[in-house]
Amino acid sequence: MSPVDKESTNEKFQKLSEVIEHLEEYRKVPRADFMVDHTVNSAAMHHLVLGIEIITDIGNHILNELFQAHPKDYAEIIAMLGKYGVIPEHLAKENATMPKFRNLLIHEYVHIDLQLVYENLQKAPHILREFAVAFSDFLEKTDESGK
Repeated sequence: MSPVDKESTNEKFQKLSEVIEHLEEYRKVPRADFMVDHTVNSAAMHHLVLGIEIITDIGNHILNELFQAHPKDYAEIIAMLGKYGVIPEHLAKENATMPKFRNLLIHEYVHIDLQLVYENLQKAPHILREFAVAFSDFLEKTDESGK
C-alpha cells in the first residue's frame, strides 16, 4: 500500500479548520437575516462547498492510497469510507446525501432553497469536525500499524 501524503493531508486539515471557523460564524446569523443578506448566505454556501470538497478529497486520497479503491463519484467516496472503516459506518450513512447537497449548491444554483442551506449550516461545523476526527484517528492508527 502507498503511504498517504501527510503534507498535503495536513494542509487540507488546516483549510478544513478555517472553513469550520467561518461556518461557525455564519451559523450565528439569525435565520431572518441570513435569508436576506446575500453576502452572508453566499459566503456560507461557498464554505459549505469547500468543506464537502475537502472531506471528499481527503477521503478519496485515503481510499486510493491505502485501499486501491477508486470511487466513481462523491457519494461513493462517503459510502466507501464507512465500508472500509475509515469513518464510522453511522457517519457515512447519516451523511450519504452530503454530495447531493454539494451538487445542488454548485449545479442547481437557480433553485437553491436558502432555508435548506440554513438548516445544513447549523449542522455543518459539527459534521465536518466528526469527519476530521475520524480521518485523524484512522491515519494515526495506520501510522502506528505501519501500513
